[in-house]
Amino acid sequence: MRRALVLLAAVLLLMGGARPAWAQQPDTTGPTARGQGDGQVALTDWPASLSGLLDEMGRKAPYLLPKIDSLALDYRYAADDSTSQWSFVLGWQPGSRVLYEGEVLPGRRAPAGIRMANVELRADVVADGEYVGDLIVAVDSMALAPIPSIYSFEVTVGHERLLLDASGAAARRALLEGARLENLVVERMGFVSDAASTSERRRPPDARERRSEPRRGPSVYTPSTRIFIGWRMAPRPYYVDDRDGTRTVRPRRETMGRGATGQEGAPRRTAGRGDTEKSGGEARGRGTRSSSDDDDEEDDEDDDTSLRLPALGAAAAVGLVAYAGGTVGLYGRGDTPFGLAAGYTRPGGGIHLQAAVNGAVIEGDDDQKLTVKALGFYDVFSSPIQPAAGLGVQIDPARDRDVAPSVSLGLAGNVGRIVLFGGVDLVQETPEIGLTYNFRHGRDRSTNGDPTP
Repeated sequence: MRRALVLLAAVLLLMGGARPAWAQQPDTTGPTARGQGDGQVALTDWPASLSGLLDEMGRKAPYLLPKIDSLALDYRYAADDSTSQWSFVLGWQPGSRVLYEGEVLPGRRAPAGIRMANVELRADVVADGEYVGDLIVAVDSMALAPIPSIYSFEVTVGHERLLLDASGAAARRALLEGARLENLVVERMGFVSDAASTSERRRPPDARERRSEPRRGPSVYTPSTRIFIGWRMAPRPYYVDDRDGTRTVRPRRETMGRGATGQEGAPRRTAGRGDTEKSGGEARGRGTRSSSDDDDEEDDEDDDTSLRLPALGAAAAVGLVAYAGGTVGLYGRGDTPFGLAAGYTRPGGGIHLQAAVNGAVIEGDDDQKLTVKALGFYDVFSSPIQPAAGLGVQIDPARDRDVAPSVSLGLAGNVGRIVLFGGVDLVQETPEIGLTYNFRHGRDRSTNGDPTP
């Protein structure tokens, strides 16, 4: 009953005086008019169990994740032949429990000042009762307190990159027919609070830096129940950033700018509303930065956590091994799906170097990961299906410990020139797959099946 009342209050608030200007104007066309539509899609009681999530994720669980009683995304769009203009209003209400630094706590013991720092939501787009495709709405950086605070933003997006798994023509047709959003799903959600970390709380008072709010990165939760092989190869969703006090509209895989440079390829900024809207005339844009010094400092922090240079180094190492060993191919896993593999391969076994990154490294986003591992396989049963084991590391700056071990077990199908590997990382608990080609197969018979070159 309490959850229903909270959700009802959120809906009434978003539909009432706190909604942006377009929501207060009379709608003469109606939501089903050709090329226009509006509505609301909501999420309640998420996640289902914080205790279950903690048991499942273990040390990989986020350090801060409040249970969400209700989250509402209000939307309105208008479409033409090539683009659609979307307006959104986002609001959320916490539940009575919170996951904080490995413990599930009641709300009264939750850290103060919890705010949503980033979010990535996925919804089904339905037109005329038929599913059309998936729409992703994401905000890279904000500081959204619970309702009555809300976050409103606008974007313009081309039909060809509106949906993840549908063509531009299908998206245009759906919008002109009158589309609606359904089945809201969390792809990523990050939170920050005013509380210091455990290590900072344990320091002597005179050892702490004097600042009003400790610098600590957002606690980001990314569900790991599904594996998207090549998912990001679909049309690119749009992202919004509010880091410097203006809304930056950028497609994924493009560099995020911080000022209006006017250069070709620079992100386009939408004009209009202020930042996070708060009731009672309170200050807006909490958590945004405007000074050049803060921006420079933020750039330095981003550079410190970027894995692009280590990833390029790993790719170069794989290239050298491919040249020396004669085997090269692709490698990926659930948490780092984009990678390469190379090494020595003989009928009796082989040794491969594997390196892979996640999409955040390619796109320059947060939550970057790099996995590097040596994999060996050997003909134990006089069969082309050979046991395989790997040992390496995974680098993840977002974790408390940047480097974690990576231990894999699996099978390698060593068939002629082709080696197909499938296995599981026992530490990260994610599946792995690899496909390599031995372009020196049959040239060297001196080893008689010995995998050692």
